[in-house]
Amino acid sequence: MADNALDVKDRLGIIDGCTRMALYIDHHRWDELGTLFTDVIDRDYTGIFGGEPERVTREQFITRVSKRMPNFAATQHLVSGHIVTGSGDEAHCTSQVQAAHYLPTTTGDPMWTCGGQYDLRLVRTDGTWLISSVTATQRWCTGNFEVMRLGLGIR
Repeated sequence: MADNALDVKDRLGIIDGCTRMALYIDHHRWDELGTLFTDVIDRDYTGIFGGEPERVTREQFITRVSKRMPNFAATQHLVSGHIVTGSGDEAHCTSQVQAAHYLPTTTGDPMWTCGGQYDLRLVRTDGTWLISSVTATQRWCTGNFEVMRLGLGIR
């Protein structure tokens, strides 16, 4: 093993942070969610919603998520299959994700579920792995997109 290669402790810390991100979003644990990120985050959800990637502060990221996610009656982001690469104080974690969104509507099915991938970049800061970049890529979706539109306030 190279001197700067990630060891098992690093890999577990990285996977733990990536998993906690999904859990904290689903359980609306905004203060704890903020502890997982660097001060500035590169955010790319163009693989789901189009638009452009953006650089936001941690506070902007948390504010946006905390204003939108509670609009759903429930969400569940399942992440698995973590592949961790990197060395030294920089890492990348690719995870498979299945995200279910539930919101009763008058337009049909109350569910919208999508499957895809998270690509997260992390940096070690004061011994803790923090997420510096989030990219979400959609592979498939099923259900009523109106659930997503209403929940996120998409027009």
